Amino acid sequence: MISIKLQLFLFVISLAGLFMFINMIVKYKLELRYSLLWIFFSLTTIVLAIFPKLSQFLSDCLGFEKPVNAIFLFGFLLVLLIIFSLTITLSNNQNKIKQLTQELGINKLEIKQLREEMNKVNNILKRETSDYDK
Repeated sequence: MISIKLQLFLFVISLAGLFMFINMIVKYKLELRYSLLWIFFSLTTIVLAIFPKLSQFLSDCLGFEKPVNAIFLFGFLLVLLIIFSLTITLSNNQNKIKQLTQELGINKLEIKQLREEMNKVNNILKRETSDYDK
């Protein structure tokens, strides 16, 4: 059984984390899609802190000897899920950076070619105006 001190500690820390995530979302420091797993984790911890017998019930249903083993397993799986989510985000961002870099290179080449063409046209115009002035 979880002691009252531990229940209170888990509740306060989880509630503080939940408010921190919500505050960061409101201030646009964190996107909602990246924080959903953390919000879910905070809410789950709050529920388990309020109803400690729920962890005992879940561990009995799943065949764990002690609730702490089930909690560690779920915590480990949650961390793996968060790492997987961040890996997908990192991969998507890497692809976007590659695409933007290629587009930037193409744009720089086009600007260079346009400047060269403008210089040629300016040189032709200068020659024509100097020939006209003579």
